[in-house]
Amino acid sequence: KIKVYCLAIGVSADNNLKKLSDDTGGLVYYLSRTDPESREMMSRVIETAMKEVITSKEMAEVVTHTVVNEVVVISGNTYETRVPIEADIGRNTKIQIRSEAIKNIDVNITGPSGAVYSTTGGGQIAKQLDLKECILYLELIESGLWTIKLTPQVPTAVRAHLIVESNPTRAQAIELQVFLREQEGIYPPIMVCRLCKGNDPIVSAIVTATVDRPDGTQTDFPLNMFHDRGYYYAYFTDYSGAGWYNVSVLAINNGSNTTYRGISIDAFRRQLVASSFQVKADSMPAQPVPDDHFNHLLLNNQFGYNRSAPASLAAAPDPSRSQAQAKPLLKTLMLSNEMKALKNKLSANYIRTKRAVHGLQVPEKADLVNKLSPFKLFILSVRPTSAEEIGGYQHTLDEINEQVRLIKQA
Repeated sequence: KIKVYCLAIGVSADNNLKKLSDDTGGLVYYLSRTDPESREMMSRVIETAMKEVITSKEMAEVVTHTVVNEVVVISGNTYETRVPIEADIGRNTKIQIRSEAIKNIDVNITGPSGAVYSTTGGGQIAKQLDLKECILYLELIESGLWTIKLTPQVPTAVRAHLIVESNPTRAQAIELQVFLREQEGIYPPIMVCRLCKGNDPIVSAIVTATVDRPDGTQTDFPLNMFHDRGYYYAYFTDYSGAGWYNVSVLAINNGSNTTYRGISIDAFRRQLVASSFQVKADSMPAQPVPDDHFNHLLLNNQFGYNRSAPASLAAAPDPSRSQAQAKPLLKTLMLSNEMKALKNKLSANYIRTKRAVHGLQVPEKADLVNKLSPFKLFILSVRPTSAEEIGGYQHTLDEINEQVRLIKQA
């Protein structure tokens, strides 16, 4: 069965996208604005949608834990955040900063033991100005608190999309899943998270949903109801009117109060961009919900596990825009069949090369892994490309394969 994941663009996006995704078992992601000030948010939503459209089974084999996924606004002063990396994760870790103003942002990242990575000084982090991003890729990193500092070199406010992702180092790591359910009869929309390590719940964590409302405002909504299977949930009633509501969720520990199997756990952080739910003008229930409603949903398997990959992504432009305005956005979201075929071939070659590199046990491996780090994003991207650009990526693969061959012969 083919699942269709839809990207609804603009306040006048076709409501039939919801039915299409529901009928096929997919999801709807909503993008309300497409102006220059929203480009980092566009990147965040589009990347989340495209992660569901995995181009190959091999690329979905390993669970990737998203530790940070947020858009920050930096006004003059340095933005600083401390990111916990617990011992259960830390393999193939990617720290990525995207911004339209990446040229004017200095990045400094400091590990728990004081190791520094920077876009200045030693230049361990290279800026990719054509992609408007910089990436630090580390094959295995130290557990503990990592400090990330973003310093703008211009007086005006800049926006940046910060992503920290890591693979597990052990069989089990804390995993966050998000489920949304629209209003049904007298019941308001419900936002549900499952926070577990294996099948055992993480108890007494702080879980907060950030909801982008149709009127452009944003509200933080604590998921302060808990079910002993590891579900945190809340019924949403803070409406701003009819329309689409985007949801992202942040889960962190609450000091020593947060436990796993009855034992306090170290600091952790998980953050996911979820899909959207729709509220209609004639249905905004706000009355209290019976205590047994969530248990009834759970017993009927309304919240489960979903890691299967859909085969397509449907995008709907805002019909209120003129044709001249809509065309550039559509180009960003669609590839020709010829480019798809070339990228599929590149994807297969990338997977073979990645396997060969990961099988090495030599000091040069880290450098080769860093050279491969831009490939996954390019392969999953639906932005316009050309045979020349794809050929450039293939040339890099050829060079890496030659290095692998020489290493194996030595």
